[in-house]
Amino acid sequence: MKDSTGYHVSISVLIAVYNVESYIEECFNSLLAQSLKGLEFILINDFSTDKSGDICDKYATADNRFKVVHNSSNLGQGASFNLAINIAIGDYLSFIDPDDWVDSDFYDKLYSAALKNDTDIVKAGLATINEDGILSRSNLLVYKINDGLRKELPLNVLFTQEYTTAIYRRSVIVKNLIEFPHIRNALDIIFLLKTTYYAKSFVGISNTYYNYRLHNQSKSRTYTISYFESTIKCFQLHVDFINSHTMDKKSYDFLFYRGLIGVVKRIPLFSNNHQLIENRDKYIQKALNLMKNYKYDPKILLHNLQRGIYKESQLSYITNSLVFRVFKLNLEILMKIRNVFHQIRYTSKRNTKIGKAA
Repeated sequence: MKDSTGYHVSISVLIAVYNVESYIEECFNSLLAQSLKGLEFILINDFSTDKSGDICDKYATADNRFKVVHNSSNLGQGASFNLAINIAIGDYLSFIDPDDWVDSDFYDKLYSAALKNDTDIVKAGLATINEDGILSRSNLLVYKINDGLRKELPLNVLFTQEYTTAIYRRSVIVKNLIEFPHIRNALDIIFLLKTTYYAKSFVGISNTYYNYRLHNQSKSRTYTISYFESTIKCFQLHVDFINSHTMDKKSYDFLFYRGLIGVVKRIPLFSNNHQLIENRDKYIQKALNLMKNYKYDPKILLHNLQRGIYKESQLSYITNSLVFRVFKLNLEILMKIRNVFHQIRYTSKRNTKIGKAA
């Protein structure tokens, strides 16, 4: 689509900015260096308290492809991305974290592949850079997705991470009212779940990279109860979507299980904070309550979890817990009551039919 000056925008690059003054210029400079010229850069400054907003304004003044919106309060990454989606006019959308950067031919090669194949999604490789500056490039997910598609597996069970390494046809997102959820973490999981469900075509390329900066926060990061509540909310949104959309049982089971694992992997984090440890059982209980929404027989799901059929050792945090054992007992009682109820209904109907026949 063309802007008001007649400039055709091939890709809208959306960036949610919050307190990244140390890295943001490297990100913006990588955008300026792009060989594809049909770009617009939509910067949503999410009420930064450092100089990030001033840096955004500086680039917007120097290059009119940069468009800046300053939030009057901290809305979060999801709401900021949604605001940017509503502003964007490009044929395709892309997302980049402001502390990362992209190769100079990144958008050129993605867009060329999109035009050549008339595809909804094009994905590139991922390069990770640790704090020592050591770079590691990988196309593993691209290969796995392409291999899975050749085997006629659905895209939404293949492309479940690395959302910033791709471009997405804007009309797919707009037509299907796809938005980022208003949660603190794992919002990309919900975005990909929905987008890959509606996308009709995909191409993976392996000759350009999105550069992801690794931050070692494992020693210093603290977790609050809102972080865990956001994780539960993500699982709830995950389950709500797959329960309300048509897919085969294998895909459903994979996606349900993947959402559950996202919850389970965070259970050990409670041990890092003595003030939160008392909330662990409540967290597990909420996860188990959501498991009741499993579309098929929940007893089978619990049986598979206990047998370790999914080969995830982290699941022991749930299956070994007292909360799980109580939940399982209650579920078994519920199943017995349900079976008795069905048997009574069946006997009643059978007797009615016999009485009519007589």
